[in-house]
Amino acid sequence: MDRGNGVRKRLQRRSQNSERDLLTTTGFTLMEVVVAMAILGVALTVIIELFSGGLRLAKTSAEYTKAINYARMKMEEIAVKQTIEEGTQEGEFDHTFRWQVETKKVDVLPIEKGIDFIPPTELFQVKVNVLWKSGSRERSTRLETYRTIKLEDKEKQS
Repeated sequence: MDRGNGVRKRLQRRSQNSERDLLTTTGFTLMEVVVAMAILGVALTVIIELFSGGLRLAKTSAEYTKAINYARMKMEEIAVKQTIEEGTQEGEFDHTFRWQVETKKVDVLPIEKGIDFIPPTELFQVKVNVLWKSGSRERSTRLETYRTIKLEDKEKQS
């Protein structure tokens, strides 16, 4: 029977110790909860800001891609023309994007005009600007190329 009482006493002591341990280690203090919530708040704010920045950049990238495609389309339109005239032209693609085309003749001969040589082609510089409003900012992109036009026989003679 001595053995039975000893085991019972040990079990009682063990259960009292575990109850004391449970009471002292079962929860967080108010300070720990406040610090954890502050860290969570800062982390969520940073994550939300990263997502919104990514969405802004994706929108801007899509606008630039669309503008470049419009500019290429305008360049192709100019490339298929048989003649080019110097000057500036403007227009709109849609309600957001508009274009400006500037065409200048480039003189490839030296400044001295005493030479009787007339080149068989004329060289033109073509600049295509595409402009659009993105939020509160005005954005633009530019493509530039050179184009040669063969002179007609009448123009060569004059």
